[in-house]
Amino acid sequence: MRGGDGQRGTFGSFTVAACIYNIGPKASRSQPSISPLPFTIMTSTHESSSDDAAPAVKVGSTPIARRARTAHYHCDPPPLQDKMKTTLADETKRRYVGPVDPSQFLDDYMPCSNSTPTAPCLSEKELEILKGVAAATSENNMYQPFKAALERYACGMVFVETSNKSATDTFPLKPDFCLYEEAVGTSKRTNFSTAELCIEVKPHISYDPFKDLDVKTGKGKSHDPFEKDTVDANDTRGQITTYAVAQFDSQFRFFAFSLVIFGNHARFVRWDRGGAVVSARFNYVESSNILVDFFWRFSHLSREGRGHDPSVSPANLSEEDAQKIREVLDLEAGTALFAFEVPHKDGNRLFYGPRFPFPVRSLIGRSTRTVPVCDFVDGKPGKKAFLKEYWRPEGMRGEVEVYEHLVKHDIPHIAPLICGGDVPRGETRTHERARKTGSCPIIHRYLHRLVLAFVGRRLTQFKCTKELALVVLHAMEAHWEAYKKAKVLHRDVSVNNILINENGEGVLIDWELAMFLDDNSDSDVLKRHDRTGTWQFISAALLRKPRQKHALEDDIESFVHVLGWTILCYLPGPMDRNLRKGWVSLLYDHGWK
Repeated sequence: MRGGDGQRGTFGSFTVAACIYNIGPKASRSQPSISPLPFTIMTSTHESSSDDAAPAVKVGSTPIARRARTAHYHCDPPPLQDKMKTTLADETKRRYVGPVDPSQFLDDYMPCSNSTPTAPCLSEKELEILKGVAAATSENNMYQPFKAALERYACGMVFVETSNKSATDTFPLKPDFCLYEEAVGTSKRTNFSTAELCIEVKPHISYDPFKDLDVKTGKGKSHDPFEKDTVDANDTRGQITTYAVAQFDSQFRFFAFSLVIFGNHARFVRWDRGGAVVSARFNYVESSNILVDFFWRFSHLSREGRGHDPSVSPANLSEEDAQKIREVLDLEAGTALFAFEVPHKDGNRLFYGPRFPFPVRSLIGRSTRTVPVCDFVDGKPGKKAFLKEYWRPEGMRGEVEVYEHLVKHDIPHIAPLICGGDVPRGETRTHERARKTGSCPIIHRYLHRLVLAFVGRRLTQFKCTKELALVVLHAMEAHWEAYKKAKVLHRDVSVNNILINENGEGVLIDWELAMFLDDNSDSDVLKRHDRTGTWQFISAALLRKPRQKHALEDDIESFVHVLGWTILCYLPGPMDRNLRKGWVSLLYDHGWK
């Protein structure tokens, strides 16, 4: 069990790892005495394949977590939408930067080009309609006049009221309005995969999710939290953040914009994987030109200017060629394919694959996404490969550099790298405003994309305990060789990051959090500030003290948790399913308490 006082080396499970790595009782933190020992596994002829056994915990479920971005498994059902809103509102505290003058916001993030025509002014009739929006006492009474007053200023865009028609995908949410390009077929049902802008309207100023410094009275202090902490404010902030997350996860984006209306005031929001920049609130009746200018500028921006990632586009293939790729990737007929540009030393390489299948359900952090892909050369698809992208913190090596370093030192049991690197123009900007205002430090991130020539089985799909133990052993060998020969510490050992290849061998993947032991830069401070990981497998010491520096013994303990969790969840046995579920919850979901 992961209880105790949170000190390393005080756990019964740590004794098992000590046997495998042969860590002596006098081994110091800086000079561990380690040498791999022989490992013999006995396999029972009575055990069945884990593929046929009903697991105590469903892999791939989205559990209730301390943070929405933490990848983990849990016995409880996925959170409802309300829980997700609450979790995101809490997770993103101190990640909203503002208030920024609305006109400055437009100039900084939605600049006009030389070809952008001057925005017209509201007609007297439209202004009267807008006053009706501000005077409305319910959301329903705000919808029609809001659209009538402002729709013509969003050139080439379609205002769609989506308040009663939630999306049918993994995000059953319904913003009050979505803006779509005219060329895109629309209905009143929310479609986050094509939405350009989400708008939320509230009938009263009490729903304002933020609070500005009152310049006239001096009420409030510059170092006070920007987020307003009331039930209504938290609910609105959770809503708009959830919509932004849904938009990011359903599309290929660097950033996105939102508009939130409350009573006769409004705010602009720009989202990226670092957080959000928020404008000061303004009276959109008295300063209607600002609101008009927002829609006018937004609709005249290029797709890249509205946040789309230009390195991903719909695949330009014949249906015959597209079907060849689908067959290689084991996709259903008709599945939409996209072309991914991946950095390569000789220029970008093109790979084809579907949308990312699993939502991140978080705004900030690495936001790792993966998808099977293959290239297409001379009319023939290549072998199935594994594309991964994540938002790399500034000052931290990209995973491509780590892989190249591991290959140079001939580290075994790692995935072969094809190519990768930082995506051009893929970086966050929220940190810029945070540094100017002196608010909570926000990390500058870059979109990092790579392709590996390997697609394996999950660790939980082991065929027998011998294979399970050998696969974990292979991963530990990769970990130790990397530590000893390449001077690299993995720092993210979990059940997700150990795969099984076609020969039944273990492969240790996901080196994005790896630390070079001889690196004395300050980047580790940033990484601990934003520590993430699969917390069921994080060492008890780091759960107790998250800002503590990650050490070798933390990874060793994680291997023990991986093996124990997998056996308890997936090894067939006489234990009652509910009893097993209870033990998993006690030991791994709540054992940190």
